[in-house]
Amino acid sequence: MKKPVLLLLASLCLLSCDFIMKKRDTEDKESAASSKKVVLGTDKDENGCVASAGYRWSVLKNDCIRPVEECYRLNTIQELASESDVTSVYVAFEEDGGNRAELFLPGTTNSIILKQDGKNTPYKDKDWILYSQNGYKLKKNGNLLYAGAAAVQEGQITGDDQQEQD
Repeated sequence: MKKPVLLLLASLCLLSCDFIMKKRDTEDKESAASSKKVVLGTDKDENGCVASAGYRWSVLKNDCIRPVEECYRLNTIQELASESDVTSVYVAFEEDGGNRAELFLPGTTNSIILKQDGKNTPYKDKDWILYSQNGYKLKKNGNLLYAGAAAVQEGQITGDDQQEQD
């Protein structure tokens, strides 16, 4: 008599544990919704990019990207030593050895495509020239306006988490 009662109690315990440990349908729906990429804001541009969340349309990537996360940052010469990204320019390069670069300028909605004539030559368009040798330098109409991390003085962000060697 004791054995069937013990078996019944053990079975009930296992069933209750199984019920408690299983995810319910509502939990599955909530976890599926939370795993989706959330885009903030309602101000979509003509390509569907949400500018208030930092997204801009990239011609090279044919997608909405966040330049702050996916591009190289160049600061103005006056603010080279500061950490402000308000007046920074962001540059994305064409993948797979392509010869184009894309500029994302502050205060503009469209990017600018620069083309490289040959290997180790600067990227150009009619007004802008991007030099990529010895750190990034960006000129407009011959005037140096922006520079990248290699030109930043000691003690500033250099683009990696390695401590600089003297």
